[in-house]
Amino acid sequence: MWYATSNMVPVVGITYNEAFPVEDGVVRRALAELADVRMIEMPTGELTREEDVATAAQMQDVVAVLFRPGSLSRRLLSACPQLRLIAVHGAGFDEVDLQAAADLGITVTNAPGANAIGVAELAITLAVSMMRHLAPIAAATKAGQWNEARQGGAELAGKTLGIVGVGHVGSRVARRALAFDMNVVAYDPAYTPEQFAERGIRWLPLDDVCSSADVLTFHTPLDPSTVHLLNAERVRAMKPGAFLLNLARGPVIDERAVEKALRDGRLSGAALDVREDEPPGDGDTLRELPNVIVTPHIGGSTHEALVRIAEICAEEIRRFLRAEPPMNVVPLPAASRA
Repeated sequence: MWYATSNMVPVVGITYNEAFPVEDGVVRRALAELADVRMIEMPTGELTREEDVATAAQMQDVVAVLFRPGSLSRRLLSACPQLRLIAVHGAGFDEVDLQAAADLGITVTNAPGANAIGVAELAITLAVSMMRHLAPIAAATKAGQWNEARQGGAELAGKTLGIVGVGHVGSRVARRALAFDMNVVAYDPAYTPEQFAERGIRWLPLDDVCSSADVLTFHTPLDPSTVHLLNAERVRAMKPGAFLLNLARGPVIDERAVEKALRDGRLSGAALDVREDEPPGDGDTLRELPNVIVTPHIGGSTHEALVRIAEICAEEIRRFLRAEPPMNVVPLPAASRA
């Protein structure tokens, strides 16, 4: 790679916006004397054609980008002639056109596990909050309804937690749930029942996990095989009175089917840190339900996680600039674990 020997100073980009900041100081210190770092403000979600053009204009000389908000489509990538590395800020890479990157000779890396502690802690926090009705109780208490707000709720101990996806995040959720004396059942095609048993987890088929859980939580990547993994049929088969968590990606669950089950009383509650559309539009009726907790995709946004992710991404970029092999290459979808 010529960046390792050229006298030219390469340019590294960092995409960010107010809602999705990056610990750029970590990156600048790691790349000192190796590259110039340029901040590239980028909208959240899928970019319009005009936004692609505006972003590409800032990336004409960028050889590597630390990518957080936005989307990297074939149209945008094709307009960035120098780009050779995309270091995804986090584990999820669904906003990158991986096939286009491969066709254009661009390597894509991610930071698996860097935000797993924050997501796992939030999952358990939301489970407790739903079981104890903390959100409505806190609101009622602040409104002066002391006696009216005294609802007991239920305990996690003795309940069954169903986990779909037992990677970096799901495995940590399982350990924390076991510490709460929960029974943990899980589904992940990458592991055997024996491997689960070593962790104190019972392996079940996906449909059985969904139907047996008192609390069902999703921690899968998003790809064509996981869109609406929790579909209307599986929602109808869930245990009456169960609670649902989604801290993976919004499209992993069928929100309309979930909303119907919440309104019908089949499900007792849901906590959603991710949504099918982010941010949801004005017509979002799901967030109006009293038995729904919504948070703005903050699972992996702790200070510690942001620092860890920046360190991993900076190391990937440093290795690239020094013509060293990357650590965490993202494979094409057909070869991915999911």
